[in-house]
Amino acid sequence: MARLGWNDMVDFAKVICDEYKLFEGIELVPLETYEGMDTKPAWEFKAPMASGFYKPYLIKGSDKIEKITIGELHYMGRAKYCALNMTATDDYDLPIFACEFDETAPRVGVTTDFMPTVDIAVHEDYLKKYYSQIAGLWRKYRTIPGFTKEGRCLVQRRYGPWPWARETLSPFSLDGRVEEKEDRKKVMEAVVAYARVWLDLLEKAEPINDPDYKQEMLKRKKTMQKYYRDLDPGGEVMKKIFGEGKHHLFVSLVF
Repeated sequence: MARLGWNDMVDFAKVICDEYKLFEGIELVPLETYEGMDTKPAWEFKAPMASGFYKPYLIKGSDKIEKITIGELHYMGRAKYCALNMTATDDYDLPIFACEFDETAPRVGVTTDFMPTVDIAVHEDYLKKYYSQIAGLWRKYRTIPGFTKEGRCLVQRRYGPWPWARETLSPFSLDGRVEEKEDRKKVMEAVVAYARVWLDLLEKAEPINDPDYKQEMLKRKKTMQKYYRDLDPGGEVMKKIFGEGKHHLFVSLVF
């Protein structure tokens, strides 16, 4: 097992935006309010136990984005809790792009997925529509050491008691605990590869016209958001750092 010092850990936002240029050709515009909350306190924060940023954006000229959040929480100089979330507005049934990238000296715990906003067992066309492009990527990146170890699953480790968490994932989630420095870099490559597909799907997305389907989609989407904002164990950490009530802004931007 390779242990990394703080300075050798991944600069999550910098790698995504500067090295991989994920949003090249896209003009991101700061999202100043979200669900009635002023987001600016999250843009840069410093608390006794943590510092960092959760920066939410829209895409200039696009009405398809609810939010794009890029964030890092640096915890007491020994861990980084990073996130990339991309969520479409309620007129579109795109999966929620979610990446949780938690890094400590021994390992990275990561889950990256397109979380379906409808029941894919009922709507088989949804699987083809949104997941055909990442099936090959999943086969490529699932072989990263740490994604294949017995007991490696972050969802099983962290959310094992709660079926709601397992049921939010697609068949193509990349999930595990990765130890070696070079493998951590491969994880970032995988995150960006998935994110590029999602942005391409966003560009091609058409609004939903079927009112019954839209109602079903919105119910699942809002339920998923409530689950992660209210029940994710990370929310308890947020409460300790930011205080009861104040943490709601941060968990809402992350998911």
